[in-house]
Amino acid sequence: MPEHDAIVLDGISKTFRRAKAPSVYETHLKVESGKFVTILGTSGCGKTTLLKMVNRLYEPSSGRILINNEDVTDIPPTVLRRRIGYVIQQIGLFQHMTIEQNVATVPKILGWDKARISSRIDELLNLVRLDPALYRKRYPRQLSGGQQQRVGIARAMAADPSIMLMDEPFGAIDAINRTMLQDEILKIQKQLHKTILFVTHDIMEALKLGDKVIIMNDGTIQQYDEPLKILRHPANDFVRHLVNSDDILKSLSFIKAKDVMNPEEAGADPGDDPVLHEDDSLKEVLIALLREKSDEVRIIGQANKVTGKITFQDLKKI
Repeated sequence: MPEHDAIVLDGISKTFRRAKAPSVYETHLKVESGKFVTILGTSGCGKTTLLKMVNRLYEPSSGRILINNEDVTDIPPTVLRRRIGYVIQQIGLFQHMTIEQNVATVPKILGWDKARISSRIDELLNLVRLDPALYRKRYPRQLSGGQQQRVGIARAMAADPSIMLMDEPFGAIDAINRTMLQDEILKIQKQLHKTILFVTHDIMEALKLGDKVIIMNDGTIQQYDEPLKILRHPANDFVRHLVNSDDILKSLSFIKAKDVMNPEEAGADPGDDPVLHEDDSLKEVLIALLREKSDEVRIIGQANKVTGKITFQDLKKI
């Protein structure tokens, strides 16, 4: 299927009542179908406002938005939101409903038959690694925060939307579960190829997840590019300071993979993971992780056999 622009922002601005300045100002953006795009910036930069205009939770003050070549103002807001998956930090599960009832919310509204809904629930719970036999009848209060967020992702995908909007979905999750959820969403994306807009304030999360990264400041896009290009060629001083690109790449250049890798049994199969040598720098490890969109890099030793691995989480500890 040929690629097309799934989301187009054509000169959109948003100024709230009594605000002295626009939250988003004359923004132009094209997001290709099937791409994972992260939106990064400091608090108040306009990233969540931009996201919420896509599904008309906020109406633009000017400009227009196209979803799959259709002007969103030509689509009733409730219809539009059923076509777009939406995941937020607060999770937003219905506490009085079971997990299966939560996931079935939109399919029921769309009039799906019971057999189709039941099959979809099993499919999605398996996709987010929650055994349907164990979790279908449970209530949100019986799940951990990470498990609830997995259900939130499953619910957002229930009607198989081509576009997903995610507003700091992992922001309230502890570090270990956050890393696991990041890895899971990447695996899901490799399988389903959704168009995703993902707001975050975490620099490494933005670089790890995004095919491209939008960097915002004062309501405008400062740079929209691939993660490696942002690190190597920041568009201006704001981007350079935000991602700390000079310091990150410089510090990683002087550390060898063998100094931080997690040892593994010699000769282990690297599978589909990228492979680097023990003497390669962590800069090369980061480049491999970003280029391949992989969860981890396998490290080989002198005999060209796997001796360890390095993950994104390992780099964050440096």
